Amino acid sequence: MVLFLAKRYAFSRENRHKGTSVRIAFGLALCLFAITMVLSFMQALQEDQFVDIRTFESFDVQIPLTFTDLSRGNALALELEELALVDHAFLFSEIPVLIQGRGGSPALAGRIRAIQSKGAFSEGLHLYRGELFKESTLSCSYLHIASMPLGETVEVTLLKKGKQATVIPSQRKMPIGGIYYTSMYDFDSSTFLTDMDTLYSLNADAPLFLGIFSKAKSDLVAQQIMERFPTLEPVTWKEANASLYGAMQLEQSMMTLMLLLMVAVIIIHIRNSSRRLLLAKQREIAMLRSMGLPKRIVQQVFVVQALLVALVGVLAGIALSLAGILLYPNFSQLVYRSLGVHLSLAIKVPGLFILVAAILCLSGFASYVGTRRILRADIMEMFTHDEIQ
Repeated sequence: MVLFLAKRYAFSRENRHKGTSVRIAFGLALCLFAITMVLSFMQALQEDQFVDIRTFESFDVQIPLTFTDLSRGNALALELEELALVDHAFLFSEIPVLIQGRGGSPALAGRIRAIQSKGAFSEGLHLYRGELFKESTLSCSYLHIASMPLGETVEVTLLKKGKQATVIPSQRKMPIGGIYYTSMYDFDSSTFLTDMDTLYSLNADAPLFLGIFSKAKSDLVAQQIMERFPTLEPVTWKEANASLYGAMQLEQSMMTLMLLLMVAVIIIHIRNSSRRLLLAKQREIAMLRSMGLPKRIVQQVFVVQALLVALVGVLAGIALSLAGILLYPNFSQLVYRSLGVHLSLAIKVPGLFILVAAILCLSGFASYVGTRRILRADIMEMFTHDEIQ
């Protein structure tokens, strides 16, 4: 009987306050949809940046080496690849440089990176023209094609160890042998690629590193490497980008704060809408009481009614969110034009479940408190007054 009456007072065609219930459910649906989509976009943006960092910048784990012998480094990379958690191990090195392009264009401060392209890096590195990692040549990104086209000779200025001074500037002219592009703007704007032998011909003292790709957690990979090779000091991508990762964590905290503010808006909406709905049902409550229905049953009826309205709202909000996720690929090009990234949106089910449970609990509690306040009044007072204080 309680469920029947609750449905009757929520969305029945005979219910003259059906529009109020619909507006409340629609408001909850829009709030839930807004929170879900904002969280999906923020998390997708953050994950996309983390993926780019792990793919192009610092990899999952990197290990600084105390030597510059390439054959010895390659042998160590093969040993590391035998570990269960290591998918790919490879050598890389980089040196800071100033590069002058054609036509007196401003010198570009960047770096030359030599890397044995493997795994995710190789998959994310796209050749536009020419040949990548060609001996005695540099590869620049598509961003610099105007001042450094294919075949152009550029002037490279770098610092090397001197005999009398600690470091001395050195210059060398090198041709552009390839044009590439990736999904990471910061990497493309500052990085020139070459092979290991060419880089060490420019600076024989350049530090040598091992990069590692793994599907496992980076801290577990680092722990396994230290257990197998106690002399190595692996650095995870989080440690290598500690300041950026800290900023991202701060951004995550701010995003959580914004979520709490949006939840506060929902709480206010639930409280006001429950109050409005109960006031609209005040005469019905008086009628049920005058018919002899106990206060406990009346209270149950209108609490269940509030839960039904909230449930319809959250189900509609979930449906809108799923529709937004499914339709997003049709509008992803617009996002790419404004943000420069292709995002993969997804709904975090645990967070959504907690939010839905909170909305239902708050709706039921607000209805319980409001009904209890109304039921304290005399039945005739319910009939004669528009609002019970």
